[in-house]
Amino acid sequence: MRGSAIAIAAGVSAVALAVTGFLVTRDSEEEAFRDSARHAEFCETAAPLDLQRSEELTPHKRQHIIEDLGRSAPDGVAPAFDRLTSWYDHPEPEDEKAARASSHEVGRFIERVCDINIGGIRS
Repeated sequence: MRGSAIAIAAGVSAVALAVTGFLVTRDSEEEAFRDSARHAEFCETAAPLDLQRSEELTPHKRQHIIEDLGRSAPDGVAPAFDRLTSWYDHPEPEDEKAARASSHEVGRFIERVCDINIGGIRS
């Protein structure tokens, strides 16, 4: 029983380390992006997504903004932008769950690096 408890504790520690490492990597990537030359243009492009301005957006315009942002997104979050853009182009039912997760990841990233409120996102 003692061996099982140690194995479980080691497994929990490994998961915690992996999650913590991911968060540290994600946070440091966001911080590095905020300090990059691309940051100001990225946030200027993202500004129309702000909840207070978003009623001006058509779904078509929103799609183009996400596409534009994806081109300058850092490597760690770029796949989420790509998945979301693909979903806009070809909304297949089997891809909906992945697209929704990508939408949240993209929204959280934009909110955290640009200090804007996307709405429906908790960053």
